[in-house]
Amino acid sequence: MSKIETNEVEINKAEVDPIKVIYEGECPSISGRSTLCFVVGRHTEDGTLHLRITANRGGAGMYCQDWASARAIQDVVLGEGELTAKSFHVLYPGKSINSCGFLLAALKELGFIRPNAENTRLHEHIPTTMFEQLVMARMGVSQEPAPKPGRRKVKGG
Repeated sequence: MSKIETNEVEINKAEVDPIKVIYEGECPSISGRSTLCFVVGRHTEDGTLHLRITANRGGAGMYCQDWASARAIQDVVLGEGELTAKSFHVLYPGKSINSCGFLLAALKELGFIRPNAENTRLHEHIPTTMFEQLVMARMGVSQEPAPKPGRRKVKGG
């Protein structure tokens, strides 16, 4: 495939991407040797959230730039007591393990996971946190339910 064809394919892929970026963040890698950039996007048709790593500054590690579904991420986090990069391999089958470690770092930055107090090589879900809630808080959007419309009581009458 020529360079022109390669560029065309990339442009066409970007044009049909149904996920719109709603939040951009950066964080240190788990090792602390590089700074990672990540984005959270919302699918324009079904409203679901997704996350992807967009850059590895100061590091040479390769990674996958595919979107990972927030639902799939949350399933992994809530389904495992002790999390490592390998826990997220199901999201990037056949891809570099760096992708999983970088995702782990982004989730830590968002406040969804934290290092285990007894073994800092392991991470754990921070109780009561949910992915969408954390992203909306970062964006400054309240997630509190709206008051339900109802009948008002009339005093004295």
